[in-house]
Amino acid sequence: MQKTIKSLLSVLALGAILCGPAVAQDQAEVRIGTDGGYLPWTSTSPSGELTGFEIDLAKQVCDRMKRSCRFTAQPWEGQIPALEQGKYDILVGGIAITPERQKRLAFTQSYANLPINFAAAKTSSLNGKANWQELKAALAGKTIGVQSGTQSQKFVDNELKGEVTVRLYDNQDSLNLDLLAGRVDAAVAGRSPWIALTRTQQGEPIEILSPNIDFEQFNYLGVGVGGLMRKDEEDLRKTWDAALCELKASGELKSISEKWFGFDVSTKPDAKVCGA
Repeated sequence: MQKTIKSLLSVLALGAILCGPAVAQDQAEVRIGTDGGYLPWTSTSPSGELTGFEIDLAKQVCDRMKRSCRFTAQPWEGQIPALEQGKYDILVGGIAITPERQKRLAFTQSYANLPINFAAAKTSSLNGKANWQELKAALAGKTIGVQSGTQSQKFVDNELKGEVTVRLYDNQDSLNLDLLAGRVDAAVAGRSPWIALTRTQQGEPIEILSPNIDFEQFNYLGVGVGGLMRKDEEDLRKTWDAALCELKASGELKSISEKWFGFDVSTKPDAKVCGA
């Protein structure tokens, strides 16, 4: 009997040695969901590798937290339900921080901010408007493309309801293709995808329309971009925020921003999180 107990204890001890690191590794892994089609925030290379501003940023954050990262690409419409069901620990990908989302979920501090813009063919005669009311009048009766489930769609729904025909898209790449093909008269998204498109040879016929649709004028659009997570992930949020504070203070966040956008889109450290 004593020999049997000793043998059992030996097996359990061996199991602990073999399984312990794996369990610890599983606990350390941060599961990150993203769109993978919203350049330069996130994108997918021809080889299938996820790249972009927020991929580089998340890798730096995970490195500072001493946690491994696992990225998964999924269309935006299904990301929040998947987050709430526990498939992901955090979502990144140009996600605007809004009061509506904060009711259900938690955000890291903001780390970037860009306005929303319309884009259209240079031959459309839609550019050069002095303010939103002028552009709104010019868009009346047009067909507008927008990615579904985004703040840009919320803007169209709020400001252009009944005045334009709206076409919804699962991702930015599909929206770009229809804009280039002339299947929509104009399209709306965060400014960054239009910057990326107009810098390509394919996107040369497209221009970014004025004016900027900024967060101060339309405060329901949010106060910038952050990582989105469940409210029960308080420890992860605090460690993620601490890493963001370091990246902002060191200038690394600015460098990553300039690499992907060509200019600095980073926001200042949140005093409530990082201190004065």
